[in-house]
Amino acid sequence: MRYPREDPGHQRIATLDIETTHYKPDQGEIVSIGVGVHDRGEPGEAATYDTFHRGGRGEPALVQRAVDRLTDYEADGLTSYKGIDFDMWFIGERLDHLGETVEAPEIATSPERHIDLFADRKERASREGSSWPSLEECLDAYGYPRPVTRWNGSELTNTRFGEELGPAFLQALSDDPQRASTLEEVIDHYLTTDLEANIALYYADIGDDFDPHLLGTERTF
Repeated sequence: MRYPREDPGHQRIATLDIETTHYKPDQGEIVSIGVGVHDRGEPGEAATYDTFHRGGRGEPALVQRAVDRLTDYEADGLTSYKGIDFDMWFIGERLDHLGETVEAPEIATSPERHIDLFADRKERASREGSSWPSLEECLDAYGYPRPVTRWNGSELTNTRFGEELGPAFLQALSDDPQRASTLEEVIDHYLTTDLEANIALYYADIGDDFDPHLLGTERTF
């Protein structure tokens, strides 16, 4: 789905995405968080993407590391796909469940600065009686090529991540550090391509040019 929107004029745009073992915070947990930033007018390959993965100090430490990096970017705006409906909500619910607190950066909670590219599309689709579009379907609408991450013989999806890759990574953290390091490479490709997809879709919505660097790439692990 295309969704033309007014250009808010941001010159440095950040993005975020999380990966979990389940879409319900009482049944799953945060595995990895990716954040990125791009300066308007620069080529896609000039964007910075940082990925953070679970370690010995658990989910709160993971969230804090990602929040600190997002703050360090000093971006004007933040773009995400389901970042308000899912990512920020899930993080908050998990921290509450664990009895921990990590202060969310203002850029992620401000309705003027955090542009959730899914929210407007969800509202339109519901109004028109059509299904909610996926991030991949939105890339298709603008002619952007889909990235593909293949793992264990087939394409990685959100469902496979939650049911297979996420649990495998968390298990490896405790009993096979070398395998955990290998699985991080899979997660990195999956995460960073989604981060670039968020940025590409944002620019497409406001009618600005963006030359992607990762979209269309295929990695097999």
